[in-house]
Amino acid sequence: MRQDESQTTLNLDWLAEPPKSGLPSGFRLLCAAPEEPSWIALSLQLDAIGCHDSRLRWVSTSSEAMTALRHEVFDCILICYMPDRYPDWDAFNLLRAVRSSGCDDPILVISPQSSDVLTILCCEENADLLVSPSLWDSRALVASLQRSLKLVEMRRENHRLSVSNHRRLIRERDEADNLLQQQRDIIRELELLTSGIPEPDESASLRARESLLSNTELRRERPPVEVPEEIKSFYQELLRTYVIMGSGSLGNEISRLAEILSEVGLSPRETLSLHLERVEQLVRGLGNRSTRHVMARADLLVLEVIMHIGEFYQRRDS
Repeated sequence: MRQDESQTTLNLDWLAEPPKSGLPSGFRLLCAAPEEPSWIALSLQLDAIGCHDSRLRWVSTSSEAMTALRHEVFDCILICYMPDRYPDWDAFNLLRAVRSSGCDDPILVISPQSSDVLTILCCEENADLLVSPSLWDSRALVASLQRSLKLVEMRRENHRLSVSNHRRLIRERDEADNLLQQQRDIIRELELLTSGIPEPDESASLRARESLLSNTELRRERPPVEVPEEIKSFYQELLRTYVIMGSGSLGNEISRLAEILSEVGLSPRETLSLHLERVEQLVRGLGNRSTRHVMARADLLVLEVIMHIGEFYQRRDS
């Protein structure tokens, strides 16, 4: 019998354990109200959830509240709004002043009665609202404080993720620009080789290199091939589809495109130039989407197209 009683007591003790508070250790709360709140009910609620080292501070004016925020750090700010009892207490301007100062800490506005104007202001300033006639003795006060802290932490985490994602996109765009520039350099080197002009050494100045490239354009044996807009549009659509779907079911379209380009008379170098032009246009229209996947798929497409063009030219010459 004694063993059953001890087991029952153990189970009840386990059930009586306080839940996780969701509040930081040494919880610091700043209360702005025209009268000092009754800390008894709030302290008991904090102790009940395991928050024993809380530090509560009260200020009675807006200037004291702003001074306290400049010199101390608080986990949450509690603003009391009682227009019937204290008409001179301007909670609205205090809330606006706190947010205008750049403070993004959780703010909970507590009021004995609801008000549409107060609700709109809290929505505009990212503050939570608790309407309770009990004010400081409300049983929902600590739960509202916990919710305010969780919402602010979620907003901060979302902001960090947004900033991290934006930086990642910028890095990927820079990588894509570098890859495109490297491919343009390959085309220029091919122009130098096909024209018979020796490649300038690394010590040559940029102006001399540009002059050499301009002379290369003049010494071409044939004028550049003008690609019709219909072919460019077809290439653009095929590129977009290839990036989304891959090469699984596009073999016939790729072979047809390569045949059309060979009939027009495009060389592999000119095909690569057309490809870079289409890729640049596709990358510019990505918005906030990733470019790494696009560049990888685009490289596979141009490799396959150039291979098909080479096979068509080889059959024609044989």
